[in-house]
Amino acid sequence: MKAVVLTKTGSLTNLKQADLAKPVIQNGEALVKIEYCGVNHLDLLIIEGKRPVSGKFPLILGSEVTGREVKTGEKVAIYPWIFCGQCEFCKKGQENICNQGGTFGRTRQGGYAEYISVPKQNLIKIDKNTDTKKICAVTLSAITAWHMIKRAKIPDKATVLINGATGGVGTTAIQILKNKKCQVIARTSHNQKVGLLKKLGADTVLLNTFPENVLFIIDAMGGRVWTKSVEILAKNGTLVFCATTLTDPGIINIGKAFSKQLNILGSYGGTIKDIKEVIKMVKTGIIKPVIDSIYPLEKVPEALKRLQEQKAFGKILIKI
Repeated sequence: MKAVVLTKTGSLTNLKQADLAKPVIQNGEALVKIEYCGVNHLDLLIIEGKRPVSGKFPLILGSEVTGREVKTGEKVAIYPWIFCGQCEFCKKGQENICNQGGTFGRTRQGGYAEYISVPKQNLIKIDKNTDTKKICAVTLSAITAWHMIKRAKIPDKATVLINGATGGVGTTAIQILKNKKCQVIARTSHNQKVGLLKKLGADTVLLNTFPENVLFIIDAMGGRVWTKSVEILAKNGTLVFCATTLTDPGIINIGKAFSKQLNILGSYGGTIKDIKEVIKMVKTGIIKPVIDSIYPLEKVPEALKRLQEQKAFGKILIKI
């Protein structure tokens, strides 16, 4: 099968086209013919050596996958996180923080290939009339956004600041929050994306500035943006965050944090329940996946470069 593999960490130049044997299916697994794979910041972090991997190279990146199960021909999405199904967290429906957990494209071969082997418990069936392209665009980023909103317990009609608003997480969060009749403040560092955010539904768009006294913040950036977000939270305010896209460390004034009774919540991915709920939101039109561009498999390095240079608005997909 054709694939794009990472031969070693370092840079995008270490991504190479390869012809590999189809995956060997083990007991309890299924073979999936991939149709689309989403491009994610996780890929860049792995390439840069900033995320632990299985240690086995060449590694096929790609965590957001849709396609067809070879045996049945059914359309499927792949839940991106590996889970055991037996630990205390899996039994609570918290597969995203499984004690034995991992991620496709990081600890197991991913989706920048024609085929992928998948534990059957990770297969999410898709209605035959549903576009696998649209579902691929939400299989990781939108689940992450929805999980964050639920963890932060953001109520209807709340005012919410979104950092990193133009990516897959941010564009989905805007749509879900507007469905909840929230006032959405979207931040971006790119002037050319201001109009796109307003068109998507953001009530206010801030260019490289921050508001004050915010009750709810969704942060998909980390670093100095995370630090500033803690500073501007209102009393009893909640910051929920999912990423370390910016590599500088987040800093917090502990005294101010406890005196203002701040709620600071990490949020990792999402659950099986979350992905099913997100797919339903796509089907009902609450979420209209924002697809920036689609590249062929051999153009994976170019697609990742577009993401790296922050040129994308929404999701970049690879069509296999």
